[in-house]
Amino acid sequence: MDAKEKAAYRQKLLTDLYSGIIPDRIPVNNALSLELLIEYAGKDLMLTQYDYQYEELIEIFEKAMEINIGDNFGAAFARNAVACLITKSNRNVMSSSGFIQHPERSIMEADEYDQLIADPETFIGEVLFPRVSPLYQQSPTMFAISYLRNYLSNQNQNMALGRASAEIGEKYGYPAAAAPGSMTGVPFDEIADSYRGFINMTIDIKRRPQKVLDAMEALMPKSIANQYVPSVDIRQSSSIMTHMGVFLNTKDFETFYWPCFAKLCHIAGERNLHMFIFAEGDWSRFYDHLYDLPAGCRFMFEYGDAQTIKDKLGKKHIIGGLYPVTYLRSKTKQECIDKAKELMDIMAPGGNYHFQFDKSAVSVRDINLDNYVAVLNYVLENGKYENAGQKASGEFDFLNFQDTVKPYLKDYPTFVSKYDLPFDEFVKDFPVPHERALPIMQAQYEKYQRMVPYPRGLGG
Repeated sequence: MDAKEKAAYRQKLLTDLYSGIIPDRIPVNNALSLELLIEYAGKDLMLTQYDYQYEELIEIFEKAMEINIGDNFGAAFARNAVACLITKSNRNVMSSSGFIQHPERSIMEADEYDQLIADPETFIGEVLFPRVSPLYQQSPTMFAISYLRNYLSNQNQNMALGRASAEIGEKYGYPAAAAPGSMTGVPFDEIADSYRGFINMTIDIKRRPQKVLDAMEALMPKSIANQYVPSVDIRQSSSIMTHMGVFLNTKDFETFYWPCFAKLCHIAGERNLHMFIFAEGDWSRFYDHLYDLPAGCRFMFEYGDAQTIKDKLGKKHIIGGLYPVTYLRSKTKQECIDKAKELMDIMAPGGNYHFQFDKSAVSVRDINLDNYVAVLNYVLENGKYENAGQKASGEFDFLNFQDTVKPYLKDYPTFVSKYDLPFDEFVKDFPVPHERALPIMQAQYEKYQRMVPYPRGLGG
């Protein structure tokens, strides 16, 4: 196959999978981080991250094609070392090895829950957001200058990464990306990860449980707004990266974590969006909960028993993950291949299976790349379906799944930002030169409103 044919083939694998059709073969997901690809190309990780250049990225990605042999490729997102520098960020910190880490920090005090509950947008944007950078706290002028520099550095980095990814993708037969999906956060995780910290959150649910519950409900309209995409392509999804849920006891999980999480998944379904859910940790206690989500959720599991996941979830949802990246470093090549065969034998029959690792490898030191390539080659060569084109097992229709969706959207007000006013309201106190200019004025206003929205969450 030439590059165009290969891209169309890979795209159809995913389109079939997401549509509840058995694909020609098991779709195979790569598990190589951008940091690993930089190292593999022999580049200095630290220096490269401080100056992403299109030409150098092309060189890095060309080298990556030796080992990036699965069905996906793209590196349009990366933590921004330059933004961390120019804002003196205390949220993302680069280690001496060049890896950017997110240390445990609390930027919200226990006695500030009432402010979060009363007006989440103002509290996050005007109280918490400035705390991620000492420069944001110096003066309004310094805030504006530092935020603009942060924005421009992200724009330049993403432009270089996106341009190089698109060129290499087209050359080597990777499908053009669908229109961007969306990512939202479980309110419990948002408070724990970004505001209070893991340790403080475990204290808060004991000392001030109602405050936590009220704060999560207050955050729901924003989380729902972050989930929305204006048009739906079957390859798009609304993504949730779960975190703290499985670290809670069952009672606390069902009280604090599950209600908002489940509602967000069903609200996505009301908008005809499927969920991509990274199930961090071991969700074994909660498979019955996950089954109840709208049909066609796309799960990537970190840990768990493959047979149990297949039996409980494999006929209603798409399942993947579980292959331990650590195997690639600690086991022989044959043992690594045997593990892939074991997972395929259990999870592939009947379809609804996406071969994925349990997480991405972040460094060449994390894995034996020969073992990695051997595993992917084995799945690519042995993952063919004899009944391709048939409906996947299970009675659920992933394209018409509304009868599995519960209507929660009506319970929440539409999120309207006082900082991102609709055009008609924005121009009420602005002199319009002539009504014939209104359409182009509105188009330009909304263009830059999309480019630089008021921050709904915390950046780096």
